[in-house]
Amino acid sequence: MEHSYFFKRNTVYRVDGDDIAIVDVKQNNALTPLDSWMATIVLLADGQHTINQLIQHLTSQYSEGAPENLIETVESVITRLTESDVIELTMRPTLLPYYLRIAMDEQDPKKATQMMIKDGFIAQS
Repeated sequence: MEHSYFFKRNTVYRVDGDDIAIVDVKQNNALTPLDSWMATIVLLADGQHTINQLIQHLTSQYSEGAPENLIETVESVITRLTESDVIELTMRPTLLPYYLRIAMDEQDPKKATQMMIKDGFIAQS
């Protein structure tokens, strides 16, 4: 996996306390809860940071030293998230639209919906 790629969210997400879920806005806002590794990467997938920066950030969170398999774990999680189109890898930084940039619960629902329709992210109902 190329660590110089940037990673960005392709889905709306929801934060409920310590629980993070992706939201399928095309299917009645169905929630898919994420395990802690996936949640961490989805939350950090702002389109402005590379995989290498993600690894450096995660490594710095361990005062006693990062686990030996940290890089393999991050790569595995990123692979699963890209295969399910939750995140995308890009060669350049990307500014996320409003409805992907912040948690669903913090958005103005009307504004988010209008922007999603305008961008073709969802169909007008």
